[in-house]
Amino acid sequence: MDVNRILEFASDVGVLLLQSGGETYRVEETVIRICSAFGIEKTGVFATPTAVIVSATVDGEIRSVVKRIVKRSTDLNKVFEINALSRTITNYGFNIDVCEKILKEIEKGNYYSEKRKILFAGIGTAVLTVLFGGGLMDMLASFIIGCTVKYMTGMFGKISINDFFINMIGAAIIPIIAILLLEVGFISSIDKVIMGSIMLLVPGLPLTNAIRDILDGELLSGAMKIEEVLLIGIAVTVGMCFVLNIYIRYGGV
Repeated sequence: MDVNRILEFASDVGVLLLQSGGETYRVEETVIRICSAFGIEKTGVFATPTAVIVSATVDGEIRSVVKRIVKRSTDLNKVFEINALSRTITNYGFNIDVCEKILKEIEKGNYYSEKRKILFAGIGTAVLTVLFGGGLMDMLASFIIGCTVKYMTGMFGKISINDFFINMIGAAIIPIIAILLLEVGFISSIDKVIMGSIMLLVPGLPLTNAIRDILDGELLSGAMKIEEVLLIGIAVTVGMCFVLNIYIRYGGV
């Protein structure tokens, strides 16, 4: 049994789960389950939004591995695939070589093209605008804004701009386009459009995971995720208010 290789694989699984939006408890349970399936009975896991630490005791010797997490996003397909892989390993057993290949395929998996993500970002903001009481033109305006914001934030993400500034820029784009559409007469007001469009940047999943971690007793992880949610909220508020303040100050209504 190659303990180091098993720990490396299990920690990679934990890292990918956290990077894809998985909960802390899910990461720890999955890593322990995988190590146990490969014959490592004494396993310790400590996961936070920024690191995964895995240790194992085999024949009185302690082995450990630490993995740093820099980038996080939301990809529930990867979470589902990793869960399916861990259950398969537990129930049927796989050779470590096969498991590593499957994990690499999951990591490379791009289930939705960029065009599809942009399209559904627009559809999502359009539907939310209608739910907030917007009309047909407001819905079309939100669709345009949603597509534009998703495209721009995705582009900035590829060039490794800090997430705080990406959210701030995305939030600034929303009122800019809404104001332009208002000035050309495409829409009659911007409140419903902005309300529907801003939901694209609301960190719903991180907030849900933070609350769940706190309720499960993962106080450190939950507090760190709450801080991340607050930073995103501050970024969105700064970007939005900066543009609206300029617009109102120079004659906007």
